[in-house]
Amino acid sequence: MTARPVERTHDPAAATASAAPALPSVRRVSTWVLPVLAVLAFATLLTVSLMRLHDVEQDMRSNVDENMLWVITQAQVASHRLDEEVHRRTLGDAAARPQLRYDVLTSRLVLLDDGPQRRYVRGIGLEDELDRGFERLERIEPLLEDVAPDDAEAADAVYAELKPLMTSLNRIANAVMIEEWESTGDRLDDHRASLIQAIVMMIGILASGIILTTLLMVALRQRRHAQEALAAHRDRLEIEVRNRTRDLEAERRRVVDAIDTAPDGFAAFDPDDRLILVNPQFSSLLPLPDGALDEGQTLDALLESIRAVTRPDTEHGDPADITADDGAQYDLEVPGRGWVQMTLRRTDDGGQVLRLADITSYKDAARSLEHSLERERGVSEFYRSFAAMASHQFRTPLAIIDSGLQRLLRRGEAMDGETRRTRYRQLRDTVAHMTRLIENALTSARLEGGHVAAATTPCDLRPLVEQAIETQRQITPDNPVHLSVTPEGPIMARCDRALVEQILANLLSNAGKYSPETAPIEVELAGEPERVICRVTDHGIGIPEEDQARLFDRFFRARNAARHTGIGLGLGIARQLARIQGGDLSVRSREGEGSTFIVELPRGMDPDERRRTE
Repeated sequence: MTARPVERTHDPAAATASAAPALPSVRRVSTWVLPVLAVLAFATLLTVSLMRLHDVEQDMRSNVDENMLWVITQAQVASHRLDEEVHRRTLGDAAARPQLRYDVLTSRLVLLDDGPQRRYVRGIGLEDELDRGFERLERIEPLLEDVAPDDAEAADAVYAELKPLMTSLNRIANAVMIEEWESTGDRLDDHRASLIQAIVMMIGILASGIILTTLLMVALRQRRHAQEALAAHRDRLEIEVRNRTRDLEAERRRVVDAIDTAPDGFAAFDPDDRLILVNPQFSSLLPLPDGALDEGQTLDALLESIRAVTRPDTEHGDPADITADDGAQYDLEVPGRGWVQMTLRRTDDGGQVLRLADITSYKDAARSLEHSLERERGVSEFYRSFAAMASHQFRTPLAIIDSGLQRLLRRGEAMDGETRRTRYRQLRDTVAHMTRLIENALTSARLEGGHVAAATTPCDLRPLVEQAIETQRQITPDNPVHLSVTPEGPIMARCDRALVEQILANLLSNAGKYSPETAPIEVELAGEPERVICRVTDHGIGIPEEDQARLFDRFFRARNAARHTGIGLGLGIARQLARIQGGDLSVRSREGEGSTFIVELPRGMDPDERRRTE
């Protein structure tokens, strides 16, 4: 059994599909690689050709050889003229000036000895000849002084030194001429090569320009086609945009209609926090000033207007925290209208939406429930505290009553009348103390349950205070009570008579309880334009300063009152009764010196004053 080879077929469509993604990338590469290469070639060829032409121009400007040839020629001429002047002087020519010609020859040799010329002579290997020429020139100078007419010997001496100098100059001139011919030939060869290179580069530049021109024409044609395609695509996009805009506008209208019919108030802001949309319910929920909801109004300005007409629920947020932060939520009270909940949310485009919801019913229900729960907790706490306190405070009076009654039963007939009356009075005081404890406990429970209401009417406090003082004198006859009233006449307050009697009885009872025997109690009653003040002052044990802040708390007693009976309800009840009537109760005290309790009540009008006012 032979194995059959697997046939590998070539799928042109698959190959085309696989090669298709590569074509755009190749096309994109070719569209910019070829222009870049052409530009680089154009720039490179142009730069190199310009550099070569610059080199040729600089080389053509270089004439060091010609300068050298001129200097050598001038030196040769100067040496021959010096020889001529010497012979003319020997022949008797008075106009001959061999010294001047010597100076000219010296200047020519010095010019030949200058930097570039000296280096040139050194380059052709004749620097020693030049040095020897200067040596002979120095020997000729003193010989010129001996030259005179008909003195052939002096002229021969000068010629003997001058002839080698002229020979050296001829040798240098020949070498310079030969070097110039050779360098001129090399320069011509270089110039020819540079020109050929420049011509080749110009041809390259021309080819690059043709390529760039072709690419530019192709690019312009492609650009025209692209513009035509872009215009067609733009037309299609405009049609699509019009359709989408129409759909979005319809959707926006539906959203706006839904917002306008929603029970909550909505205000939308753009990313710059400018008002762009608000529904009618927004203005109906808040008494905002005119212009506060105008289009273009900033979010900060609207929040400032909202702050001005609302009171934040400080239990759940600070009023200063009403800002434009994303996700903020506040409960705001609108005076005379109710409560609204303000919510800020940021949208996807960076704008914000402000929502107002009427939560008056929820707020009322929540507060009613909270008040009921608090009242139930207070009543429960009161009963727990009262049970603990009563079990302790009632035990002592009951023990006193039981002990007194047993003693009267056993030895009552043997006691005289005064002793029995003293025992009866003690029992009666103990029963009265228990009665006050029970009354205070019941009053506190009624206050906690919200069952105590004040029926305030204009009332003269003078007879109420006098009656309370008289009752206290019967309870503590050893403590004198002094009353001072200013001004004279009725002291009218708007209050509940029964509640005021209970407050005064509590304060006077405490003053007598915590004062030493025979210590006086002062009561001041004063009428002021807006209020009535009653001060009850004792000279008892006083109240420590650190306990005064909690003195009116339920079941609280100062640390120095432990040896006195009581359950700590009286002062708290008195303050609550005063506040129910629109007044207040406060204290000023110094430990060991006494205390002053101050009752404040609203001022009332008597009938005569009301008639005068009317």
